[in-house]
Amino acid sequence: MKRLLPNLRATLPVKMAGLLVFFWLAVFVLNSLWPLPPLYPDGPATVVVSRDGEILRSFGDRQGVHRYNVTLADVDPFYIQALLNYEDRWFYWHPGVNPVSVVRAAWQWASNGYVVSGGSTLTMQVARLIDPHARSITGKLKQLWRALQLEWYYSKDEILTFYLNLAPFGGNIAGVEAASRRYFNTTAGHLTKNEAALLVVLPQKPSLYRPDRYPDTAQSMRNKVLDRLHGSGLLGDKATRHLKQEAVELRRSHNTTLAPLLSRMLREQYPDRHVIETTLDGVIQQRVARLLTQVKRQLPAHSSAAVLVVDNQTANVLAYQGSVDFQDNSRFAHVDMIQAVRSPGSTLKPFIYGMAIDRGVIHTESLLSDIPTRFSDYKPQNLNERFQGAISVSEALKQSLNVPLIQVFNALTPAVFEQGLRQVGVQLQHHQANLTVGLGGTGTNLLTLAEMYRSLATEGKFRTLNMVRDQQRAPETEKTLLSAESSWMVFNTLSAISASDRVVPRVRREVAWKTGTSYGYRDFWSVGVSADYTVAVWVGRPDSSPVVGYLGATQAAPIMFDVFDQLPEDASRVQQPATVKRQLICWPGGRAKSVSADASCAYQKYAYTRNGLTPPTLESDGDFVVTDRWPEALSVWLQQQHMMSQGLSEQASSEQKQPEAGIRILSVNNGQHYYLSQIDSIALKSNKKPSEVFWYVNHQPFNGRQIDLTHHQGELTLTACQGLQCDKRVIVVHH
Repeated sequence: MKRLLPNLRATLPVKMAGLLVFFWLAVFVLNSLWPLPPLYPDGPATVVVSRDGEILRSFGDRQGVHRYNVTLADVDPFYIQALLNYEDRWFYWHPGVNPVSVVRAAWQWASNGYVVSGGSTLTMQVARLIDPHARSITGKLKQLWRALQLEWYYSKDEILTFYLNLAPFGGNIAGVEAASRRYFNTTAGHLTKNEAALLVVLPQKPSLYRPDRYPDTAQSMRNKVLDRLHGSGLLGDKATRHLKQEAVELRRSHNTTLAPLLSRMLREQYPDRHVIETTLDGVIQQRVARLLTQVKRQLPAHSSAAVLVVDNQTANVLAYQGSVDFQDNSRFAHVDMIQAVRSPGSTLKPFIYGMAIDRGVIHTESLLSDIPTRFSDYKPQNLNERFQGAISVSEALKQSLNVPLIQVFNALTPAVFEQGLRQVGVQLQHHQANLTVGLGGTGTNLLTLAEMYRSLATEGKFRTLNMVRDQQRAPETEKTLLSAESSWMVFNTLSAISASDRVVPRVRREVAWKTGTSYGYRDFWSVGVSADYTVAVWVGRPDSSPVVGYLGATQAAPIMFDVFDQLPEDASRVQQPATVKRQLICWPGGRAKSVSADASCAYQKYAYTRNGLTPPTLESDGDFVVTDRWPEALSVWLQQQHMMSQGLSEQASSEQKQPEAGIRILSVNNGQHYYLSQIDSIALKSNKKPSEVFWYVNHQPFNGRQIDLTHHQGELTLTACQGLQCDKRVIVVHH
């Protein structure tokens, strides 16, 4: 025997090493044959939330299960304590399987012939959730193996987090966060002790313990958890008595789906994410959604509307409403009109003027020729089919005149404009750049327009908008669309346009805004910029059918201003750059008065310039005038129209003093009732020259100067427009 001991001592390490090698080899083979399955075998159940944590929209996994994944830090500590105390006290000490619990469960099963307690640890419960098994010896062995695998690959905190997110809580709800919001309208981090106790026991039998279906059973099981916690010292006598006396109180959320189209888009972009945290402001998004609910009542059949709100400083999207009503399929509710490519109408005009200022083609008061002009094979027309002759850049932009715009665009060239857009990442949709692009002969979307207009409040800097919080870009990635000088000049010009038919706004702010109407009356746009916010609005029919009689100024602009009324006050102002110089310039030459001969300075104007640069006046063909004289084509047209007179001088002087008063309807009062027994027609009169005014009856163009009331009954809307300014009266006709 003594001789055998040395031999045994010598061979024991070898045998132990062999057993260890065999063990690890067996583990390797088993792990290869039965690898750990995905933690979410049916894919993620995605929740899209606002920046303040409000659920915008929830998407189930492939089995329709909804969950809201959280971390341990997001969950109320008392819930964690109660869960561990009730379900698995030794969770942080056992290797995934608690031998004592397994032996006890086996003994109870053998003694009684049925399962008394499962003996499952939290790790084993996670194993069953990710890989369900039959209630058999084979199934239990499989569960034990999965539990050991989980413990091998993940930390205890990670496994506990898996349980928090995978545990079933009744119906199609999984995870403590989704359950907290579903049953108590709160987050898992703000549970009461009674709510926490109920959610601890609910996953044991979620179908039988559901508080919304079986409140008495749910209360009984909750009290069982409270008793266990009392016995463990987590709750005192008095607290336990009070808690057990409380009834189960449910608080269901009544929030409707918000930003459904954005949520759908983001889920497609991030298919593997459990939670997508957007930049949206929940309060602003709700206000915009409610506003469009009201707008819907005023829209014709099959029409929709879209609104985008942006924080200028961060380029974060604060509100995203892609259709007027996501539930109304008659209005093509599932078509996202923020992303849809459409003709932008006149909305590109400010950037054509801005780029022309940057390239020394014009300043804000350069003389332009609003006269019948053919540019190669293109002959643009103004919307009102009239011409004003000599007009300044600022006035042409305010009135959104087409012919002066094309004159500048022709001098700038479409190629230069397109190159400037491409440098910042804007790609318009057309076959070849030409002059029609300036009047909407191209395609873009509301998102791109919002990005472009935001630059007017950020010294011309362009950034792609942020919609997901962890995708925010650093300021140094901004690119220059316009210079600080030209962006301010454009902002200053557009902010001088008065908003027609507006009551006093809730918040007074400086808003630079521009509207657009696409060819054929298919799309109606309005984009506005304040110091802190950009609001972009589209109105129309998603199927591109026309809505005759509508204009961007009369349909989209009111919505835009109503959205601005939903926003907080601006905390900053758009500052004039020091390099913007106010210069006294001369017409017709366009140059500074200091370098113009007195004899050739017919009219004087104050213009904003870049560092005092005052380029000469443009000829219609794009060349500059050689001397301080009237452009040739303009001079001929003015003489033909007998406008080369003192009257033009007086008109030019009045532009310097103050803007002309807005148009007003004089012949009827708002809300007035008319009875056919007393009057059968009304003259249409305003405070403007009849030749300058366009009339609309119930938003349809009307060419007469007198309206026959016998063809109308009930409310009748009369609108008079001069340029972008309109006045509206609603009267009532009685037969």
